[in-house]
Amino acid sequence: MTLLTTHNPIRPLPETTASELMRIFIDQDTDALLVGACLALLAQRVPEAHELAAFAEALAEVAVPFPPVPDSAIDVVGTGGDGASTANLSTLTALFLPALGVPVVKHGNRAATGVCGSADLMEALGYDLARASADLSQDLQTHRFAFLFAPAYHPLMGRLREIRRRLGIPTIFNLLGPLINPANPPLQLLGVAREDLLAPMAGALARRPTLRRAFVIHGKDAEGKGLDEASIEGPTTILAVADGRVQAPHVLVPRELGIVQPVRHALRVADRAEALTVARGIFAGARHPDFRPAVADAVALQAALGLALHRGGSLEGVDASFREMRSALDSGFVPPFPAAGVNP
Repeated sequence: MTLLTTHNPIRPLPETTASELMRIFIDQDTDALLVGACLALLAQRVPEAHELAAFAEALAEVAVPFPPVPDSAIDVVGTGGDGASTANLSTLTALFLPALGVPVVKHGNRAATGVCGSADLMEALGYDLARASADLSQDLQTHRFAFLFAPAYHPLMGRLREIRRRLGIPTIFNLLGPLINPANPPLQLLGVAREDLLAPMAGALARRPTLRRAFVIHGKDAEGKGLDEASIEGPTTILAVADGRVQAPHVLVPRELGIVQPVRHALRVADRAEALTVARGIFAGARHPDFRPAVADAVALQAALGLALHRGGSLEGVDASFREMRSALDSGFVPPFPAAGVNP
């Protein structure tokens, strides 16, 4: 029998089978062609919450551990795969929240199918992706920020990078990345690129015993296309997770928050160099020629949601928080590490 005979993922898998399949994926002796075939089949359907949780648990079992984090630490992350080529909004938000007193332990990687991944931007800013766990843990205590480079904590997934690259489509690993932060942050702001992923991702988070609260979000752009972040162009649907339960959906509408409709493609970047320029403009504030108001709006919205999680998980007052965050961004902020080309 072959892998596709015993673990064919065309239909939902029992938890134990899903766990076994993930162990097979990361086994160096498994035929890469079979792994690619399985990933392609998985990409044809929406995974169920129990499958995602089982996949993530199997990966966590072989991950490099990270020291305990504060009970208010948050990860801000998106699944990617929306094809929007926007600026690194999750990463910029993760760099902004520490200035507001929120500890952030972000887990990220290089771009698999997009323009510039979180690790690509962090590296361009001069961040040491090889920084030791003990130093990162101290950074989190001292500066309220640590970036955990995924390959350093999930070394067995290295062989899958080339398989994913050659497939050229979002795979199950786009969904699993946000679920396998080795720091197990108790708070999480997680964006999904497709609306039908909201419930299974929220359900998977609800199964994580170390999670206290989370928002799983999905936005729509001006044309109705999906975004893995809160949108300043169209509605954003939010599923809150708390105490192991997924709550009823909540919808944010930009105009009700006072957000002005941006010009088309105002958030888009062409390459890593432009992503870096946009980031430096946000750090510098509204007086800088590279400051993009639409990007500031988007970061302020993500930050308002992150702050809501930090403060207890209520979405009441998000409009006031957005205005507060947006005003702060006009003044600029200092990243929580010595960033290249950024004046403190």
